Amino acid sequence: MNKQPISIVIPTYNERETIVPLIEAILKIPLDIKIIVVDDNSPDGTADIAGKTFRDNPSVSIHLRTGKRGRGLAGIFGFKEALKTGAEVIGEMDADFSHHPSFIPLMIEKIQYCDVVIGSRYIKGGEDIQRGVVRKIISKLSHIYIKTVLGIKLSDPTSGFRFFKRAPLEKIIDTLSAETPFIVTEVLFYLKKHNVKFCEIPIIFYERKAGTSKLRPTTLFKYLVDVLLLRIGYGRKKIQ
Repeated sequence: MNKQPISIVIPTYNERETIVPLIEAILKIPLDIKIIVVDDNSPDGTADIAGKTFRDNPSVSIHLRTGKRGRGLAGIFGFKEALKTGAEVIGEMDADFSHHPSFIPLMIEKIQYCDVVIGSRYIKGGEDIQRGVVRKIISKLSHIYIKTVLGIKLSDPTSGFRFFKRAPLEKIIDTLSAETPFIVTEVLFYLKKHNVKFCEIPIIFYERKAGTSKLRPTTLFKYLVDVLLLRIGYGRKKIQ
């Protein structure tokens, strides 16, 4: 198994019920993993409970952001912190167990053969369970739109469960600017411009059982608008 140092970024907002068991599950994996929790000042005390539980564990760091909230801002902050650790492999995943830690060893094995490994719900062996038919249809239609507009030839371009080799992430870190969950797709778009090699592995995506979903119709609409704005904006930069 890959023995390179690994850092995993976990953005959190109101994940008090799941953050401790998630970290405990990751720490049981026999790999050199450091966990970086980036909390957006959760009202439910996520950072506090995680900090108290793992205060004596050098493999876990808790970062409390008190400024402007946003999944994208938290993700960028986390990536920068992960790069500071010297990790050769950097990952990110959700805090609610929708991304199960049991897939991490396979993803780390796979990254030996590519630059980025993405956990996909939509390749053979993958599954998106416990979601209604309407949400699944919306997800698939959104993916068709994203792949068409941005030219990202991946089955699951909104998956937030992925691992990167250090070098390609370093190349794009100062280019990232998304403040919202759109960061997930923005990262892929800029990595694609550097001709990185992507791999996908099948994962089972579990709908959250605890906490509250952050997905709202307005969030989805803004996400789709941001896809178009990113494409137009990049085109203008190329012209200039």
